[in-house]
Amino acid sequence: MGDACHYHSSADAIWQCSGCSTNYCGACVPGSALNYHQSTPKCTLCNKRLENVGASNAAKPFWQMAPFYFRYGCSAGPLTVSALCAVAALAMTGLGLLSIFVFVATLAVVMRYNLLVIEKLAGGQLEAPTFGDAQDGRSAAVFAKVIGMILVAGGAGMLLAGLGEGAVQVYSIALSLLAPAAMIVLALEHSMRAAVNPLKLLQFTLIIGWPYWLLWLSTSAVSAAPAYLLPLVAEKLPAWMLLPLLAFLTSYFSIVTSAMMGYICLTRQRKLGVIAQVEDQEPLEEREFERLKALADTVILLRESRHDEARKTLVNVLRQQPNDVALNERYVRLLLATDDKKALRELGPHLLERLVNLNHAHKAAELYLAIAASQGLPAIDKSLLRHQLAEALYHQRHFKPALALINNLHKEDPHYTRLDSAYLLLAKIYMDGFNRTDNSRKLLAFVQKKFPKSSVLGEVRKLDSILAAEQNAQPA
Repeated sequence: MGDACHYHSSADAIWQCSGCSTNYCGACVPGSALNYHQSTPKCTLCNKRLENVGASNAAKPFWQMAPFYFRYGCSAGPLTVSALCAVAALAMTGLGLLSIFVFVATLAVVMRYNLLVIEKLAGGQLEAPTFGDAQDGRSAAVFAKVIGMILVAGGAGMLLAGLGEGAVQVYSIALSLLAPAAMIVLALEHSMRAAVNPLKLLQFTLIIGWPYWLLWLSTSAVSAAPAYLLPLVAEKLPAWMLLPLLAFLTSYFSIVTSAMMGYICLTRQRKLGVIAQVEDQEPLEEREFERLKALADTVILLRESRHDEARKTLVNVLRQQPNDVALNERYVRLLLATDDKKALRELGPHLLERLVNLNHAHKAAELYLAIAASQGLPAIDKSLLRHQLAEALYHQRHFKPALALINNLHKEDPHYTRLDSAYLLLAKIYMDGFNRTDNSRKLLAFVQKKFPKSSVLGEVRKLDSILAAEQNAQPA
């Protein structure tokens, strides 16, 4: 199981800070790498550059991925390479001495592609590279390095031959066991010297641990597959198809083994010092990125009790985007979290009014209740805002705070232009919240008398008739 985000325990970490060892998920570090300076996010806490660990952290253990390796070999890139090998094998039968050059060229291409598979998978790219990706002009150099490795291994074997047959046998076993490590080191470091350094190879096996020996067994078995499969079909196919089929199978299974080597490096990516390849994603639009980054940083800074920094971060973005609902809500939550009574008293009503004006009266009502629970009922001076909050609270069935907001509105602001609607709302609150139908009917009668041309008169009469019918239906 991978490491979890430090701030969202249900999410896997995607970024890690080497400075303070903090893990972050995608919600903590929003957007793509392109949204950040030099395409690398920085730690919110210590400002050091983050390392992408998403692919390695989410990687399953090597032994659970057997189907993946064989599917990988059936991708477009690997099948193209295998088909090329089959065509080259078929062509070599009629080229005479020229077939040697065809063989060497094909082998160089296959080696380059296999090393590229190891490199890309180790970096976190789970999709197989295309055939074109391997045509980077390095095939000859890679082939030369592989030949050099073979010559070095052979030379060392000849030197050990003088020590007796036992020494040669031990050396042969060691070569077999370290062959996967040598190919991986060559793929990752592009250095023949490193790939033939016994200490380097031993260090690599120690970093991988016991799964390396499972890798060795798996690659040995898969590499032997063509030798077992070909006899099964040899008698059923024409003779001219056998060599191309052998070339195709050998190439396919070599790519499968390379996928195994690359994936086991992915599971130990950080320990091996492999640079993760960050997936190319569309960057967020600048305003949206700044908004999401401010929201994420505020959560992190509040969790670390760095309240002043959190507030400064949020205020800076709010100045640019004052009408964003999430930013305004987060600001109220921040004031509550820091128990800033003065700011809540002075800014709270303004922030609630802004949310109401943004057609989020329900959100304003929720925050009103949160402020009330923390600081007591906030003083709301504007009659319209009191009315709108009370209506939202009524719909949320918070009748007591709704009543407190609107009960004396007609006394405190007798010139309020929507008193008829306020009286209607008060009648509903008494009826639904407190079962005081007597108060409700008095209020409805007052509206009909006081506001004969009111736009809510139809609703008032309808509600009044319902209450009258209920009263008549009650037993005497």
